[in-house]
Amino acid sequence: MIKYALALTLLGTSSGALAQAAPTTGPVSVEILAAGQIRQPANRYRLEVTLTAKGADEAAAGAALAAARAKLLQQLAGLNVREALAENAAPTSVAGLVASFGGRTKTSFSTEIPDEGSDETPQSTASSKLMLDAPSRAAVDAAKPVIEANDGTLSDDVLPLLIDYVVPTRQAKADALKKAQSEADSYAASLGLRRATITKISERQDLTAGAINFVGQIVSTFAPKSETQSDEVTVQANLTVEFQLTR
Repeated sequence: MIKYALALTLLGTSSGALAQAAPTTGPVSVEILAAGQIRQPANRYRLEVTLTAKGADEAAAGAALAAARAKLLQQLAGLNVREALAENAAPTSVAGLVASFGGRTKTSFSTEIPDEGSDETPQSTASSKLMLDAPSRAAVDAAKPVIEANDGTLSDDVLPLLIDYVVPTRQAKADALKKAQSEADSYAASLGLRRATITKISERQDLTAGAINFVGQIVSTFAPKSETQSDEVTVQANLTVEFQLTR
């Protein structure tokens, strides 16, 4: 649902006068916060794989983990599934934030201590998470048995993403601007005025509105998925637009 946060500054006119929709001579400044969004087919999918390996000590376990990771990546390369690369561009959405992460997590170690009197020797376990990008849902399905055959554990959440967010974000901004113009026209009609010019456009937004929008994106991104998985990505953008209304 599209939500608008509206801040109205009327020169010599109270909000009560606006509610009565009384004609005014203007000019009137109207500031509108509009949320735009578009949906695009995903062209990559983010996977998270957990790899573990054992060794006599941490050094041996770490070496075994590195070898297992290299082997897995080599096999997945044939499916065009590769290690995700971190992106430097500032994210503008939760999906963009997820896309900005890449690579692998720092290796963690644990040691299994055998029971007292046991003939077993202590063993170290090394584990790490690996971020992967697949070009299609079919590639994700093909990668699953390869990952499992290499003792990897694939996360249930496979996130659809875009390779490039620049153009879709611009399209979402255009959608937000169109909605802001429509809302300004509604104000103008109520006041017996017309929309004259745009005096200011800002991508900044109120802290509370921004937080609510961000939480909404998190919920929609990570909420439990239905059996039918989505292959679309929603790109959102918020604009604050100030209009001048006149006769």
